[in-house]
Order: sequence, then C-alpha cells, then structure tokens
Amino acid sequence: MVKQSSFVLSFVLVALGAAEALAAAAEQVGPVPAGPVVEAAQTAAGETPPAPSGVVNINTATAQQLQLLPGVGPSRAQAIIAQRERHPYRRAEDLLAIRGIGRATLNRMLPYLAVQGDTTLTRPVPPAPRRPRSTPQH
Repeated sequence: MVKQSSFVLSFVLVALGAAEALAAAAEQVGPVPAGPVVEAAQTAAGETPPAPSGVVNINTATAQQLQLLPGVGPSRAQAIIAQRERHPYRRAEDLLAIRGIGRATLNRMLPYLAVQGDTTLTRPVPPAPRRPRSTPQH
C-alpha cells in the first residue's frame, strides 16, 4: 500500500510541476491553446477546465458536429439527421423521438442545442460523471 501511495503522490507532484511550467510559459509566451493535454494538466493541478461554450443547430449540423453533444455517437448522429430530413426540428424536445434519447440525455444536451442560427460549439462536451452502482444488500 505504501508503494502505491508513493506512486500516486509522485504522479500528482509531476502533474503539478507540469501545470506550473505551463503557467510560467503562458506568462512568457501568451495564452496556452486549449486542448486535451492542457485540460489534463489543469485537472491534475486541481483546476477545473472551462466548460465548452456554444450551441449545435440540430437542423443544420453535420454528423461530426452533432457528435460534440453529450450522448451522441456516430449512429445517433445519423438518426438525428435522418429524422430532420423527414421533419425539421421545431424545438429541442423533438429529439425525444430519436431512439436512445430519453429525458436524461436530452437534459444533458439542452444547454448546447439550437434549432436556428449557426453551430458554434467547437469542442466535445464532456460526459456527465457516472454515479457508482449500488451493490445489493443481502
């Protein structure tokens, strides 16, 4: 247990050192671009990366743009596109007609959905944290 704890502590110290180095570099060079490596360093340093901002217009978005939404992969993106070709979306709640999109998934997507205007979301929305499964009590 001591070896595992010291390994974890070493990892955290290395990550903190990397985050401090990034912060120092940002002061010298300018803003550090966002990306998965920067977000991982921020998370390791105890910082919360900024939430993605922007929206996806479900009436005009490509399959790739739709996949930026939480809970949307390639097949669900294609289902959204197929449905809008038959009936353009009037409101975000119309996505409930798509198999696999229930109220919980829709609620995670709602802040990022639009039915008019441009798609402005440029990076994926991280998935919601999973709740641990409860073990049955015997």
